[in-house]
Amino acid sequence: MARTDIIVAGYSSFSWALISALDRTWRGRVYYVLPDREQAVQASLRRNVVAIDGEITNVEVLGELDFDACAVFIAGSRRDEDNVMAALYAHHKGVPKVYARIFEARLIPLVSSLGVTPLQTSHVAAAFVTLRLLKPAVAQLVALSPEGRFGMTEVRASDYPELVGCRLGNLHADRLHIVAVARDENISLGFNTVIKADSKLIVIYDRQIEADLRTELRKVAQQAAQYFRQDGH
Repeated sequence: MARTDIIVAGYSSFSWALISALDRTWRGRVYYVLPDREQAVQASLRRNVVAIDGEITNVEVLGELDFDACAVFIAGSRRDEDNVMAALYAHHKGVPKVYARIFEARLIPLVSSLGVTPLQTSHVAAAFVTLRLLKPAVAQLVALSPEGRFGMTEVRASDYPELVGCRLGNLHADRLHIVAVARDENISLGFNTVIKADSKLIVIYDRQIEADLRTELRKVAQQAAQYFRQDGH
């Protein structure tokens, strides 16, 4: 059986951002396990999301899921313990890619040793997972460790007013690329996404320019402003 489904377990702004990014873009089904019935009803309004009401550590709830068809499992609640337990359950069921959102940095080595990829909470983490799922060739360039050639960070659009009103697809240079926009707990990767003043921008950059990142971002902002004017705005 081909594995085409994604399971996101647990409610948080992180998991909701993932669901928002994956809906209408992931070709398989997206299952979202939520502890609150009203949240589940809201999530089920999305076209490609199957919402399940229940606790992510409840074996009966997890037993309703088809792990044989699951390609990716992401435990993204606000509780480390629940995330680790649910992720280990999915790992035991043979899911190839298992992630767990972790707040406590001291737990990361232990979780990694158990075959689960830990994620620390931020829009960067949500965007990185989304990139891994939807644009793996891009994600392969990025290592969220100091040793990687490319880094990933989050900046506020309000710090670069020239960016406001520009399209995401125009925001790149030789050694940096703004790859995603986070706003209202949603993450967008679309070329035509328009930058709002309250957006947060996810940036992939060459670590060689890390010390000059703000300067390089301002250059991109100025270039994007030119595109914006050329479009007739």
